[in-house]
Amino acid sequence: MSRSLPAALALAGTLFCAAQASAADLQFSNFTNGYQTVNIDVTAPEGHISEFAYAGGLLASLNGGASFTTYCVDVFESIGFGPTYANYTAVAGAAHAFANSNANTDIGKLFAEGNAVNNATAQAAFQIAIWEIAYETSGLYDLSTGAAKFFGGTAASSGALGLASSWLGALAGTGQGPSLTVFENRGHQDQVTAVPEPSTYALMAAGLLSIGFMARRRSASQR
Repeated sequence: MSRSLPAALALAGTLFCAAQASAADLQFSNFTNGYQTVNIDVTAPEGHISEFAYAGGLLASLNGGASFTTYCVDVFESIGFGPTYANYTAVAGAAHAFANSNANTDIGKLFAEGNAVNNATAQAAFQIAIWEIAYETSGLYDLSTGAAKFFGGTAASSGALGLASSWLGALAGTGQGPSLTVFENRGHQDQVTAVPEPSTYALMAAGLLSIGFMARRRSASQR
């Protein structure tokens, strides 16, 4: 446990630094907890796309560091598992040009709901909800209508679509979420992940120092 805290702190610090519009190497190794299939029909400034997609969080590594989960916010591009993509730029979520002007705030709220996203169905639901928020410009998050529509596939039979709808419906009652980092790439999928606030780093560091201090005192008392 004492080793995992520095690793988490280092990852949070790395992501925070990356959010300051810097170059980033990203590698995607797999889906974090599996995926579900879904049909998408999206109209955005980039054009119109109607296709079969795989929905799920992606297990990513930033600059060769520890793995973390990202979610696609760009259905008009693609990425593959294995290659290292050296031409990503990390920016704060508020600086990313989402089709939906409320997307940065509402994706943050989605993260803030604290829903358990620990299996393929939940991961797919979270990804679909992010796509809906990122591309829906009608002001109403409804997976079956508007500029962004999602239907069919295993996401329908597994309950992922229903779960995504319920999480979207809860956004209005959710407070401000964490800051977001968006990894942008002109030729491949843009990705989003949540970054703890700087105050969270301070609390984590304080807790870590406290644990270390108590451990040293306990060790000294046992000599």
